[in-house]
Parts: sequence; C-alpha cells; structure tokens
Amino acid sequence: MKDHTHGLLKSILFIFLSLILVYIIFILSFTQGMSALHQDLFPSSVEKISIKDTPHKISPILSVLFLNNSVFVQNKKIYFVVKKTNEFYYAVPMRAMFNKVILLTNFPLLLLILSAFLFPIYLNIKSKRKNYISLSKINNKLNLLNQTFNIPQLEESNQTTLSKLNSSLDIIIDKANKFQHESSINIFQDKLTGLSDRHAYLQHLSEQLEKAEKQNTKKCLLFIDLDGFKQVNDSFGHSFGDEILIQVAERLRTTVRNQSLSSLDSVTLLEKNLSRLGGDEFSIFIENVEDPSKAVEVAQHVIQEIERDFVLGNKIIKIGASIGIAVYPDSAVNAHALLQMADVAMYRAKTDGRGIFRIYSPEMGNKMRRHHYLLEEMRLALANQNFKLSFQPIVNVQDCSILYFESLIRWNHHVEGEITPSEFIPIAEDSNLILPLGDWIIHEACRQMAAWFNAGMKKVKISVNISGVQLKHRDLHPWVMDVLDKTGLPPFALLLEITESCFIEATNQTIEQLELLRKEGVQIAIDDFGTGFSSLSTLADLPVDIIKIDKLFIDQANEKPKYNKILESISELGKKLNLKLVAEGVEEAEQFELVRKLGIQCVQGYLVSRPETSRNVGTKVLKHNLNHIAMTGTNVWLPEKLNTNNKDAVAK
Repeated sequence: MKDHTHGLLKSILFIFLSLILVYIIFILSFTQGMSALHQDLFPSSVEKISIKDTPHKISPILSVLFLNNSVFVQNKKIYFVVKKTNEFYYAVPMRAMFNKVILLTNFPLLLLILSAFLFPIYLNIKSKRKNYISLSKINNKLNLLNQTFNIPQLEESNQTTLSKLNSSLDIIIDKANKFQHESSINIFQDKLTGLSDRHAYLQHLSEQLEKAEKQNTKKCLLFIDLDGFKQVNDSFGHSFGDEILIQVAERLRTTVRNQSLSSLDSVTLLEKNLSRLGGDEFSIFIENVEDPSKAVEVAQHVIQEIERDFVLGNKIIKIGASIGIAVYPDSAVNAHALLQMADVAMYRAKTDGRGIFRIYSPEMGNKMRRHHYLLEEMRLALANQNFKLSFQPIVNVQDCSILYFESLIRWNHHVEGEITPSEFIPIAEDSNLILPLGDWIIHEACRQMAAWFNAGMKKVKISVNISGVQLKHRDLHPWVMDVLDKTGLPPFALLLEITESCFIEATNQTIEQLELLRKEGVQIAIDDFGTGFSSLSTLADLPVDIIKIDKLFIDQANEKPKYNKILESISELGKKLNLKLVAEGVEEAEQFELVRKLGIQCVQGYLVSRPETSRNVGTKVLKHNLNHIAMTGTNVWLPEKLNTNNKDAVAK
C-alpha cells in the first residue's frame, strides 16, 4: 500500500512539473510572439478595434496568466492587446495568435525538446506502474500459496513489495524443499520400519551393478527371512509382530553401521544398502567385496543379532533368521536376478535346517527352475482336471476289516509321467495352489465315498489330508459341511488327517472349528505322530479320534529296543485316552505281527495294499462277499504278502 501511494505521488508530481515546463515554454514563445507583433512582423493578424464603439470586457485573470499583457473579450472572442491609443485597441485574436504567430516562433522546437525529455520519463513511470500491477497480482497469488501451505503472513515493515515478494519466495522455496524431501521419503521408505522399500532398493542395486561392471568388481547381497515370525503373529497378534519387525530393522541398521557397509542417500538420508523387501524379508547389500568371507561374516553377525531375545512388555520373544547370499557377477548380472538368486539360497537355508546361511550355487537355480516349471504345469493340470485320486485301505489287525480308505492324489504328467506328491505338494503349499487343489481333492473323495456308501459300505470312512495352509485360509466347519451337503456323504463317513506339526501351530479358532466338525460326526486323525514333538498334555486337549504312528517307529521297532518301547508307550497312551491307533508304513509280515502284539488296532502300508484306483477298489470290495457287506457295512481286505499261517490267524 505504501508503494502504491508513493508511486501515485510521483505520478502527480511528474504531471505538475510537466505542466509548469509547458507553461514556461508557452509564455516564452508568447512573449516572443508579442515582440514580433510590436515590430509589425504580422500586420495582417492585428485588428483595429474602437474602444468606445465596441463593447468589451477586460479579463484580469487572463491578463495575469499571460504576464500582465492586456487581454479582453469581445463577442466571445479573446484578444491580446498589442498597442493601445485613446480611441483604439490594436489587438490580435487568440486563434490568430496561436495559429500564425506562436507557431512561427521557437515554441514548436522547445515543445519538441521538452517532449523528448519528458517522454522517457513518462515511459518509465508507465512501466513502473505496469510492474506494480504485475507485482500486486503476484503478491495476491503468493498470499494464496501462503494460505495453502499454512505459511504465516509477513509482519508489516518498511519493506517494499519486491522485498516482501522475495522474502515470501524464500519461505515458499524452503517449504517446497521440505515437501520434496518428505515426498521422497514417503515414496521410497517402508512406512513401518523406516528402511528403504523394495523399489528404492532395486534402483540402488541397478546403479551399483552398473558401476561394478565398469570397474570389474564383485558385490554381495544378503536375503534375510525371519524364522518363527509367523508364529509370533498368530500367537500374539499383528501389533506384536510389527514391533518385532521394527526392532529387527534397528538391529540390522546397527549391523550395517558396525560392519562399515553404510551408504546414506543425500536427499532422503535413508540407508541405501539396507531394505525391508516386504513381510518378514530384509536384505543387505555389500558394495565392496575384496574378500568373499566378508559376506559370510556379515551373515553370521546378522543371525546372532536376530537370535537375541526380543523384549516386548513382559514377554520375551525368540525368533531366528535364514539367509541366502548371492554374489555379483557369479550368481547373476542384474538387480532382479541377483535378488532372486539370493532368495533361492535363502530357501535352501530354510530347507537345510533354518537359522543358517547358504551361498547360491547353480544347482539351486536348477531346483528353482524346476519349482516354477512344476507350478505352471500344476495350474494347467488343475484347470484340465489331470489329477486323479488313489485309495489305500486301513484295516483292522485282527480281522482285516476295512476301517477307512485314505485318498491320495496322483499326477500322471503327459511328458514326465508319474510325478510324486512329495515333489509337487510342497510347491502347491508354498504357492497357495494347495487351496484350489485341496478343494478338488475333498470334493472328489467325498463324491467317491458317497457312491461306495450307497453301494453298502456304511461303516467305511474316507480320509482326506488337510495341510497347514488350508487350516489357515479355510473356515473349516462351513467349508467341510458345504462339501458334504453337495456330495450327499454323511459326516460320520469322513475323516480329516492333520499332521502333528500342523496341530502344534494351530490357532484356537482352528481348534474350535475342528470341535464343531466332531460334533457333526466328522472324525479327526493326527498324522505322522511322533515327528512333531507335541507334549502329552497338548495331545490330551486336542480334538482327535485317531493317532497315526509315523513310519519311522515301525521301521526301527524290530531292530532298536528303544523304538519298541516308544511304540508300547504310544499304545498305552492310546488306550488311556480312548484313541484308535494306526501304524503307518507296514511293509513286512514281522512288522504286522509286532503291531498286533503291541495292541495297535489298525495298519496301513504296502503289506496290506498299495494305493488303488477307485475301479480296483470297487472290483475287490463290492463284487465279493456282498452278504458280508450288507450285514457289517464293510468288507475284508486281506494282506497279499502274509503267509498262509498268518492269513489263517487273521481269518480266525
């Protein structure tokens, strides 16, 4: 506002001074013209006017304005008196004075000189005025920006508008820099841990590998996956899990600094050589690898740090870490591939026992390619319904009556032939493809059993294996009951087999769902019992009806007395808890006899039968002893490898 007033005053002063200069030039020219008239240089312009006969009026104001020259008005015309006698005025009309007299004086020249002097001044004032208007508009827009970014208004001072604009721009630039810094952090930073995210990390890796290629140097990458973190999440909740991840990130930051691996981003100040890739996966990049043992040293230090106790409130949490190491350019030559190879090595570390590290080798890459190949082939096989079910009988050791059939999935690949479940089931579980595959298995098994049930096998059950992935992602009670409703199979004709290790990791919600199924009539079996290290107190609380003893104990029982004693203990335990026992993997007659002597009620294994197709089961069970089936609801499946005496003993 002050600048505006100051400019207005300057404009008024300029106009006033300009008028005075014009007036001075005019008066000088007028005086020169009057002098010329006195010298009779313009006789035709002078009129002779009678003083008495012509009414006229003397104008004192005009006289003063024209330096006291006599001026009068007659018939609305203004005259300048050149000479006066007692009777006449010798005067010049104003029009003639300006048209003929003054224009022939120095007035035009002086006026031109004055204009040449004043015109630049006028242009300057006009330019300043225009600039002032522009600055005012800019100032208004800056005020809007200040309001948008919550920038406080500058206090009133003697600063000019330009100075204020400059100060405001400085503040806005500072704000913009801070905003850019915060935006960069938000874009490239993992929100939970404050580490670089996967995208920023991969970009950094690409830049470093380009330098390494030019300099012909080696680089290392560590892929870190936490062991036991999923159990922490399931047991204590995600808030506990998040706190664990935050503490892990801080320990890894300390490791990177202590091992002299740090490299901070100049803009975001984020650690570029450390990243949280997602979930419970982290990675450390080693830029300078003069000695290959450096990566091993860092990996060992990380494992030690992660294995230290985590204290959360009044709880002490223990987890571990499995680490895969990939070396540039030995393992891979680009960022994505290097990270993938380190991931492959990490999975090998988990397979080999967890809590250890492994360095990538080409053999691991072959395994990973096989993994991806089978995964894609499984998706196609599932879409084309190329999987089949086989059925293995579980029989009573006393009379070989069939208790149930275990449904086992089989995959006959169009190129590779038979692919074993031990190879493709873990891949299906890792990729969650076990969910649609498991849906197909339980539906197909129940459909087949419903057909056998309607054919007279009223006391025989069908068993379906349930994986840990299904326990986690399927709402068991409605899921199973929906399948039973669709296939028409009674609940008591279904048995679900769950491994001991899955039971140990099962949540309370899973246990509740299993209890609901048991109330419906569905039975539950613990599979591979003895390999999961569950406690007896845990076993007493589990909703189970059948214990399936792992094949390991059956194989060793006749040779190692300790295993024999363990079998005796399991048998006694089953009797006390009123649980039915099944011995898995019985392949020899001696094993069959031992199981029977120990009081284990049922057996399963190649001695009794290999897994059979549904057609073979129907042929063997439903086409013979139909009266026996009608009376008992089951049939007999005699072991093929037992000698005649043993068969007779069983028959009796």
